[in-house]
Amino acid sequence: MRSKLDGFLTTLLIVLMSIMVLSTLLQVFARFIDANVPFTEELTIYAMMWVTLFGSAYAFGLKKHIAIDALVSIIDEDLKWKLEILIEVIVALFAILILIVGGGWFAFITFKLGQLSPVIQIPKGWIYLALPLSGLIILIYNVLNARAIILTKEVK
Repeated sequence: MRSKLDGFLTTLLIVLMSIMVLSTLLQVFARFIDANVPFTEELTIYAMMWVTLFGSAYAFGLKKHIAIDALVSIIDEDLKWKLEILIEVIVALFAILILIVGGGWFAFITFKLGQLSPVIQIPKGWIYLALPLSGLIILIYNVLNARAIILTKEVK
């Protein structure tokens, strides 16, 4: 499961980064020839938002996210795995409450109100759907991490 999710996120992030680079290059080229391509700025902003959310979910899955391990380094080996489980529970609560529930509600309301992006004219709900989706991915990684910690009782 983890390898399939890693592969999906890698592909998604490559596509999104490519969209960002190409739309930025198009905008720079258009300015150079004194033309106007209005959708490029908006497209770049939305792609960056998705890269940030899904990139952070991917970093969490690889355990490459920002972590303060001062407490983990000074406690007894027997308690380390319990502290890691507590951290996983806190992350799960954040992913559920803020990203999935809060982000899902935000995307739902945006769809319901019929808000469109100013230039591209797509429903903004599609853009904000990245919040609950990235939260769901973080939650999946979270469950996989917690399961591995419980089964091995080791902190990696």
